[in-house]
Amino acid sequence: MSGLPKCPKCGSEFTYEDGDNYVCPECGHEWSKNAAAEAGEQAKVFKDAFG
Repeated sequence: MSGLPKCPKCGSEFTYEDGDNYVCPECGHEWSKNAAAEAGEQAKVFKDAFG
């Protein structure tokens, strides 16, 4: 496991770092490391049946 995030556009696991960005070689999507960190923080929301 490489520890790099999956591509948010196509879900590919074959991403790589390019400077301050992550790049997906399968679909060509590029996103910043800061955006990936913010998305990871927002994804950690736990809710029960009451909201």
